[in-house]
Amino acid sequence: MNDNDQKAFEIVSQTEIWPHEIELPLHVESYEYKEDTDSDSQLDVTWFSRIDTTEQRPAMVFIHGGSWKHGDKKQFYRQSAYLAEKYNIFCVNVEYRLSGVARYPAAIEDCKCAIRWVRSVAEQHNIDPDRIGVGGGSAGAHLSAMVATTNGIAALEGTGPYQEFSSDVQLAVLYNGHFDMNDQLKDHIQDQDMFDFFGGHPWDLPEIYGAASPFLRVNAGSPPMLFLHGVDDWYPHRQSIAMHERLLNYGVYSELEIYEGKEHAWFNFGEDNRITTERIALFIEKLFHCKGR
Repeated sequence: MNDNDQKAFEIVSQTEIWPHEIELPLHVESYEYKEDTDSDSQLDVTWFSRIDTTEQRPAMVFIHGGSWKHGDKKQFYRQSAYLAEKYNIFCVNVEYRLSGVARYPAAIEDCKCAIRWVRSVAEQHNIDPDRIGVGGGSAGAHLSAMVATTNGIAALEGTGPYQEFSSDVQLAVLYNGHFDMNDQLKDHIQDQDMFDFFGGHPWDLPEIYGAASPFLRVNAGSPPMLFLHGVDDWYPHRQSIAMHERLLNYGVYSELEIYEGKEHAWFNFGEDNRITTERIALFIEKLFHCKGR
């Protein structure tokens, strides 16, 4: 492991924490769902929901980070519990095949499968299928942005279940993400992680590095997005700024928050967790027209 690979490992292991215990609000429960499929796809989710609700409501699907090779769906449990309690949002946390198990685009296929599953249970759980968002941090932000910028692209659906339902999303909230794989190579922080995820070097697979860059997929039909990034992040905040500006250039609604003095995955800790969770809640409330209590 070279110095930059070691630095990437240290960043992920020290800052992308996965809370193993969370105290749920009195009116919220969590549920786990796993499904064995005949395909290679993986469907493994935990969802948070108010115990009693009859209102049609939005859904949010959260995708964890970890350089596409580490982590688990617990990363966004706290955000999910908050949004479920205050805004009656049906919040889903996704596991996906990591790079040690399957390479690109397997992780994206699993995330899209989870979104299709949400629509498949929309009537059962009073979910509005026209108000489904996606969110994630770091590698999870990359996967979320890929989901958001590939609405309607059949080639990334995979062979998992619920194919009769759409995997389109109507907004995205993206923490400290990687959106341009070629730009990501400039800093040499994630070279090995990308090699493991894509299965080769950029000079061997230039078309894949390009196809897996949400920055290059932004178009006038992309959904609204919110970007949150720390200035002191080793994974450069210039990528969030560039994505925000590119969306605006195409006439797509976008919001950007840059946090001074904050490092990678700062949103997992203490007061920063509260601040950033309330920030994404305001964005979701505005776009999905849901009121907090």
